This record gives sequence, structure tokens and C-alpha cells, in this order.
Amino acid sequence: MPLPQQVIEQLGRDPETSRTFASGALIFSVGILAITAALYLGMVFGYEPYLNNQISGIKSQVSTANNSISTDQETQIVDFYSQIANLQSILSHHVYATSLLSWLENNTQANIYYQSMDFSAGNLVALKGVAKTEADVNQQIAIFESSPDVKSVSVSSIAPASAPGGGTSSSGVAFAVTLTMQPTVFSSQTP
Repeated sequence: MPLPQQVIEQLGRDPETSRTFASGALIFSVGILAITAALYLGMVFGYEPYLNNQISGIKSQVSTANNSISTDQETQIVDFYSQIANLQSILSHHVYATSLLSWLENNTQANIYYQSMDFSAGNLVALKGVAKTEADVNQQIAIFESSPDVKSVSVSSIAPASAPGGGTSSSGVAFAVTLTMQPTVFSSQTP
């Protein structure tokens, strides 16, 4: 049985899939090229002039502002800025005693109270206090010596506490101690 005419014609033709794939790839490539060219032309002839116009407008505003400030005002502004910069520098190295008080609160033995505190250059803190017993004073000194925030401890005196009339009292032991603190205890935590 011979092949029908329609089948013979289909066998004689080239496959359509190869032409469709090649033409589809060509159309896709031309489309991408056209989009890229349109974007480039849009940026060169549209966006670039817009940006240049914005830049020239801002330059004219800056020149107008520069011309509106007199030499005296300019000097005053520079002086004011200098004062602010110096103040910022000073405050960044400022000593804060409040951090010392917090540290002292956390590192004081329960049977101790302080009568006075003096702070001086070189991170020296002189404390005068009263304890219930001499053992309490020794514990307090040990607390100071074991703290990483204290460089050195110097005990000036340990004596029985004086009574209000000037005599000795059995109400405790007076002591005086000088602490050399680490600078980080006093420095600001701000950058």
C-alpha cells in the first residue's frame, strides 16, 4: 500500500521546529538590543541633562548663599564652629565623678560608712570612713585591693573613732585611705 500524498509532503519538508527556535532566538536578541539602546538613549538625552540642570541649580544656590554672608558673619560662624569643636573635644575627655560613686557603692563593705571623699588629679581618691570593727576595715581594704579598677591602695590611718566631745569612742574604727584609680572609671562612655 502506497503512502498517502499528505504524508509524502510532510516528509519532504524541513522540520519547522529548527526554524521556529532560530527565529525566536533572533527576535529575543533583537528585543534585548532594542531595550538596551532605548535605555542608553534615554539616560544620555533625558536623565543626564536633568542631573546637570539640578547640579547647576544647586551651584547657583550655594553661590547665592556665599554672597549673602558677610565677612564678619563668616568669621563669627568659624569662631562658633571652633568653640563647638573644642567643647566636644573637652567633653569627650571629661571626668565623670558619678561613675566613681556607683563604683564605690558596689565596692563598699556593709559595716562601713564614709565621712568624706576628696578627688584630685592623677585619679587619686582620698576616703575617710568609719567601720564597726578593725576586721571590717581590713575587709574593705581587701575589697579595694582586689578590684581591677584600683591601681594602688594607700592606708593613711586606722584609729578608734573619736567621740563628739573629742575623746575616743567604742562606736567604731576610723580610717583614711587613698586609692589610685584606673582612668576608665572616670571617663565618659560616649564615643
